Amino acid sequence: MCLNSPVLLRQGLVLAASCFNSFGAGISLSHVGVVNAAILSPNATGIRATVDQASWIASIKGFSGLIGFFIFSPLFQIIGRKPVNILFDVVIILGWVLLYYSQSISMMMFAKSIQGLAIGGFIITAVTTSEFTHRKSRGLFLTMNKVALSCGSLMCHSLALVCDWRAIGVIACLPALFNLIIFCICPESPAFYALKGRFQDCEKSFIWFHGDSEDSRQEMKLLIIAQMERIKNKDENEFLLAKLLKKFFRRDFLIPFFIATLATFAVDASGRYFLLGYITQIMIELTGDKYIGIYCSMIFDCLMIGTLFISTIVIRTFKRRTVLLRFGAASVILMFAVCLSEVMKNYVSSKFKWVTTVTILLHSSVSTIGLIPAAFTVTMEIFPLDHRGMGSLTAGVAFTLFYAITMKITPLMMDKIGLSGTYLAFGVCVAFCLTILYFILPETKDKSLQEIEDEIRGINRSPAEIELMISGDEENRKVIE
Repeated sequence: MCLNSPVLLRQGLVLAASCFNSFGAGISLSHVGVVNAAILSPNATGIRATVDQASWIASIKGFSGLIGFFIFSPLFQIIGRKPVNILFDVVIILGWVLLYYSQSISMMMFAKSIQGLAIGGFIITAVTTSEFTHRKSRGLFLTMNKVALSCGSLMCHSLALVCDWRAIGVIACLPALFNLIIFCICPESPAFYALKGRFQDCEKSFIWFHGDSEDSRQEMKLLIIAQMERIKNKDENEFLLAKLLKKFFRRDFLIPFFIATLATFAVDASGRYFLLGYITQIMIELTGDKYIGIYCSMIFDCLMIGTLFISTIVIRTFKRRTVLLRFGAASVILMFAVCLSEVMKNYVSSKFKWVTTVTILLHSSVSTIGLIPAAFTVTMEIFPLDHRGMGSLTAGVAFTLFYAITMKITPLMMDKIGLSGTYLAFGVCVAFCLTILYFILPETKDKSLQEIEDEIRGINRSPAEIELMISGDEENRKVIE
């Protein structure tokens, strides 16, 4: 990919915006552990909570995120990517401010619920990033989001040594503020303009983000042609409810929906999010020492950052399908190994407890190198443009629902069936998802979003057909406009 300096700067802005969003999300996800430690402590001088109340504070933003998706995902398709992303940042800042001034459990739950409305930003900002970036950089950019998320988690755990949870919340406002400023600078997504039939605006926006090379223009023309075909075939007399029902049962929606749902479930069950929230608690239980547990959680964060940098190379080098399935299989094996090591330590020396600790760190590293970034990247790439709003809604509902459930039940599972039973149950879930993905997951690496869409729809455009359609581009555009 050869880009001139202005385009490189603009692509850098896109990367910075997505990384700021993920950095803030990393702080938010890990903030759960800091808050729980403070409000559950017998020595707490401020707000005190029961274990059940603390688990609700940890999971409630996942449940409120379901409401947020039903509000913002339609707006994502109606008013555009730019205003929705700006609105997300405003809501995130409001949530942190309310949390800072909370003086009761109910106020904390309300503040976390407000933050939960914007949890869709994690999916929708990533979809926006995939539309803004060049196809050869898309996997790298989306993987860098994960690096930023782990950096945010490390920042939160580190700040917990010197700050209370209120001060950390104030600092967490900064990434959202920087993200808001960048989105105010950038134009609207070219994909959104194409979806609305505003093809001149689409060209300007596409060139702003991607440059004016022959390769970029070819990709832009394919995007415009596909949306021209959609607009020509659009039935204006069809009722909205009938359109939605028809959309749900179309092959080009159902296949991406199942892929995105299974990939999201695999990521949640692999421990990506519940480990961020409960890693300190798990490590304290394994090591039997509070301070060793805290330092182990910081080692966990550093290890995740290192493995995520490795994952950027893996994602750029190997095919998405290969990475997801092979690293996913290795992750399942290691989850079963955690279960086995927990069972074995009851029959061997007490020093064996470190085997479980090391195995958990190894499992997290393997998942982070391959399964998690590949699953996340595929989810952002797989939906056709006219299904992208509904796709982000369904993928977001799956993400928030699985996140909320895992955050709520993980402490209960560890209490009832132990760490070994928890890893066994989640390992079976990941294996189930990977088995189905093996049969339905297509390859997406180095393909434009339009090429992926054509493959999902079963469309095969020959070079001669593309040239013929491009030659008639201006005439067709005048008719539509």
